[in-house]
Amino acid sequence: MRTQPSSKVIFLTPSIIPSLHPPFNAPNSITHSAISSLALTLSRELPTIPVVQINLGTFDLTRSPLPPLTPPATTPEGEIASWPAQLRGLYDKAYQNVADRARKQVRGGNVRELHNAVFDVLTMEKQPWWKGGEPRVWSVGSGVGVYGFIGRFVPEVQFPWESDSTNV
Repeated sequence: MRTQPSSKVIFLTPSIIPSLHPPFNAPNSITHSAISSLALTLSRELPTIPVVQINLGTFDLTRSPLPPLTPPATTPEGEIASWPAQLRGLYDKAYQNVADRARKQVRGGNVRELHNAVFDVLTMEKQPWWKGGEPRVWSVGSGVGVYGFIGRFVPEVQFPWESDSTNV
């Protein structure tokens, strides 16, 4: 009989946007909640297989030695260009303003932190919680803890710049 499982389930989920619930990000928030629920349910259904969720913060990818030849499709400009004309007419200016403000304020962590966290999860040995076992949810990257705290405990009225898109 095996005492150590050979499998591990790891979920990598973005966590800053889902914790703040800003405008134009409903699919992201819904997906994060669904994956978090799936990870928790699997960890309860499969107690012998480690199930870990890694909540991701921001990472600084600009330190790459080779710049991309074209801007990525995930930039606000690339996203807006892929929208249907009717949707662009409704949301493009407000979305662009919110994205520009967020882009100026973000500083990311080192990608090495993510690499180390995934390696640690893959090499850890599952121990029961009463023996000091590893947590089920890890947080890696810049801003995970701060934005999680803000999203849980600060009322929406305190950060209208993030939650109100009608004045943009």
